[in-house]
Amino acid sequence: MLIADWIVIILIALFCLLGLGLGFGRGLKFFTKGIFGVFIAVFVCYCVGGLILNIGFVNELVTNLHTTFENGNGFFKFLASIRFEIVVYYVSLFIVVLFIRFIIIKIIVSVVEVNNVFMKIINRTLGVIFFVAVLVLLALLVFQIIYAIGGPTAENFLTYIKGSFFKLDYIYENNPFIMIIKIIRLEFTVPA
Repeated sequence: MLIADWIVIILIALFCLLGLGLGFGRGLKFFTKGIFGVFIAVFVCYCVGGLILNIGFVNELVTNLHTTFENGNGFFKFLASIRFEIVVYYVSLFIVVLFIRFIIIKIIVSVVEVNNVFMKIINRTLGVIFFVAVLVLLALLVFQIIYAIGGPTAENFLTYIKGSFFKLDYIYENNPFIMIIKIIRLEFTVPA
């Protein structure tokens, strides 16, 4: 096993202990309150934005908006050139995520924090799962940042994790977060 694999094991153990100690209810409240909650909503949009953009009807709506901008005059052509349809898509997704987050958090926290033994066990178990999921998302974000930096940094990192027991090289190369970089670099174009 590589050093990277041992780091993964240590981080998983640490996040499992945090999840076990705090539980799902408190962890969820922590990650969804105030400015941190808005940051998490932005992060969720960032995480799922590329995946949702590949859904047929969503892709078609974004493509139609881009076509509308391109067929317009001066200002609309400028909007098409800066890919304003992607901004509209992500702002819309952010509003939907905020609304869904508010409803789901209220329901989940009220159910999970019921004061009985059975629910305490479920709360702790879900806490472990939740914190490990947070760790996975953070790892994907770090991989995406390294990909964005590119050059020798990305090449050295990929060499460092090649052959990992946890298949870190495969995860790095198939990271769903990379879609946003490809959109920004225009490596991915919305099909016409």
